[in-house]
Amino acid sequence: MNGSTNNRKTNMKTISDNFGSYAGDGIDDSWQVQYFGLNNPDAAPAKDPDGDGQNNQFEFTAGLLPNNPLSRFLFRIEPVPGFPNKRNLVFGPRFVTRTYTVLSAPSLGTGIIWQPLAGGIVQDNGSERTVTDPAATTARKFYRLEITKP
Repeated sequence: MNGSTNNRKTNMKTISDNFGSYAGDGIDDSWQVQYFGLNNPDAAPAKDPDGDGQNNQFEFTAGLLPNNPLSRFLFRIEPVPGFPNKRNLVFGPRFVTRTYTVLSAPSLGTGIIWQPLAGGIVQDNGSERTVTDPAATTARKFYRLEITKP
């Protein structure tokens, strides 16, 4: 023996989506390794290991903790007192590392084109955001929130 030691390093690219069993699934591999370790089937995009009703793909995109059932994204619609033609769209938690776009449509179904909410007034209160729709005048209006992680 020559007294040398064999040092091995595992070189893992953790800023993309190309590592081992986590490759090509649409979730940043470093996020999957951070919360699930290596080669854990619970890290799959459609899995919901904490049972909160929000899958890993959504929790990654929204910035949530995938193994904590209390880490949930909530969205609610509230009336604006004294203004029957307005609605508050309240959601959170929100993060500065995400972009939130409120969309609306007059109905649901195939071929519906969702449009960005025009004239929405944005107010942030801690980790919660309120977007007021100043034109909630129709009998029916549907809302959708897009969250993107740049």
